[in-house]
Amino acid sequence: MAVSQPVAKAPSISNFARHMLEFLDRVEYRRVIHAEDLEEIGRLRYRSYMTRNVMDDNLLGTIIDEVDRDHQAYVYGVYIDNILVSTLRVHHITADHRIGTSAKLFPDILEPMLDNNMSFVDPTRFAADPAYLAEFPAIPYLTLRIAAMASEYFNASYCLAAVKPEHMAFYKRIFGSQMLADPRDHEGYGIQVGLGAAAVSSIRDAVAVRFPFFKSQPHERRNMFADMRAGNVPLTILPTAKYTGLGV
Repeated sequence: MAVSQPVAKAPSISNFARHMLEFLDRVEYRRVIHAEDLEEIGRLRYRSYMTRNVMDDNLLGTIIDEVDRDHQAYVYGVYIDNILVSTLRVHHITADHRIGTSAKLFPDILEPMLDNNMSFVDPTRFAADPAYLAEFPAIPYLTLRIAAMASEYFNASYCLAAVKPEHMAFYKRIFGSQMLADPRDHEGYGIQVGLGAAAVSSIRDAVAVRFPFFKSQPHERRNMFADMRAGNVPLTILPTAKYTGLGV
């Protein structure tokens, strides 16, 4: 008599993850390449940082720097119901291209790793519109989903987190980030930031199972990060997490 084999069950997901997957239907990501759009992002950064006392006295209503225009920097606006609610800049730091916020702040830590041919996704300039944070507490997850996609697209060794000490616990809880460097002064902003890092190959599967809304289909990642010179790359990208399945 044939012995029936047990049927593997799909991993269950939390109510929070299920809600996030549904909420993504209201979300779109817009890649920023035009000067006027970057100005809007700069004003959003200013509003966000002003409420958190992360400011440079010389800034006048907008925050834009030279790294925004680097060819391995990717700036995005996150929209809910067509309203800009947050932004993130992702930088791809490699042995051949050692430009990025964390590379500047922590050269003594990252340079030896780059010399060993490691690479990094460096998500910085996270900013959320204070007018919408209370209404949409999911904004940090929706925004950092960009970093998760970038880590996979670029096959990065580590996803970095140059953040204030009180925020490091969040990155450890969500991404398994480990401290690489103690806090040090962030020049021009009057704050200290430490450096955390998540080993992408080690944490990818666990994060995908626990937080399936971070997942994405290959075409979404291509649309997010493809070289604009390669041809027809859309500037508005819709999330695909709910179409990837719940497994790894």
